[in-house]
Amino acid sequence: MRFLTIDKVVPGSRLAKPLYGAQGVILLRENVELTEAILARLISHGFTGLYIEDEISEGIVIQDVVDEGLRLQTASRLETIVNQNGNIAEMMPLISEIVDNILANGDVEINMHHLWGHHEYTYLHCVNVGILAVSIGIKLNLSRDNLIYLGTAGILHDIGKKNVPIEILDKQGKLSGEEYELIQKHPEMGFQILAESIELNSVTKAGVLQHHERYDGSGYPRGLKGNEITIFGRILAVADTYDAMTSDRAYRNAFSPSETVEYLMGTGNQLYDSEVIEVFMKCVTIYPVGTSVELSDGTKGIIMQNHSDCVLRPLIRNIETKELIDLKNDPQFYSVCISKIIM
Repeated sequence: MRFLTIDKVVPGSRLAKPLYGAQGVILLRENVELTEAILARLISHGFTGLYIEDEISEGIVIQDVVDEGLRLQTASRLETIVNQNGNIAEMMPLISEIVDNILANGDVEINMHHLWGHHEYTYLHCVNVGILAVSIGIKLNLSRDNLIYLGTAGILHDIGKKNVPIEILDKQGKLSGEEYELIQKHPEMGFQILAESIELNSVTKAGVLQHHERYDGSGYPRGLKGNEITIFGRILAVADTYDAMTSDRAYRNAFSPSETVEYLMGTGNQLYDSEVIEVFMKCVTIYPVGTSVELSDGTKGIIMQNHSDCVLRPLIRNIETKELIDLKNDPQFYSVCISKIIM
């Protein structure tokens, strides 16, 4: 199994995982042969990537830390609640199930390739931030109740954007000063939306308010710094940045996980809490299993397994010869490194 951007999927390939629609309903089951007509229809529906099964990726299993149907169902429910001013309490069973999924799959690496284009970004991004935040919270030994509060803050963190026109959120050019000021108000607008909700406690609401605060005081809306920012706010800042940077947006293409991790590590203790960054590094992989890469010697391969103690030097299968390349343990590859990801 491996992940490919949809433009690289050739007709005749077989789907490696069930494919879900935006409502969390199965559109195509695994092992379906992908014809030209099916691929064209998926592109028209906004899909940007697929998991496929082929000879190159034989034997590779990519597990989801959270069931994909549950992830999409939660995003769909969130969209309904936001657009219809629904009851936030309807989200709680889904959020509890997400937390339990992550607790049960503690050894599964977070591997959230984005299958959808930017127009599906808003609500899936919110759910992804909740998943990432809970994963960090587990490493910080938060209780299950606090994980649910944290996951709720992550999933609701951008609820204030309902009051920002979509033309501004998806603007491809540079924002005007007035437009940027309006976007900067979304944490406070979200906090105000949630202020009267008796289902949510104060730490959840504070996390929503503070997810754009930065460790050095350069964030917004209140310019808090260091431990003035709650632990929820510090966790959400990292989770939000990671998922935003690794997603395609209307105004730019996605950064790779490796580029994003490098950015976060470089800004730790300046923009972000370095302790949270350190824990976060144990939650995500720079080169997810099933990713196609090119090595510095020109060899093309696919990631088979990551070494938790050496994340930059995974086990790779040579695409042409099918031989294994162990960048960490095999002396003949000590001078070789991964030069780029090829989707």
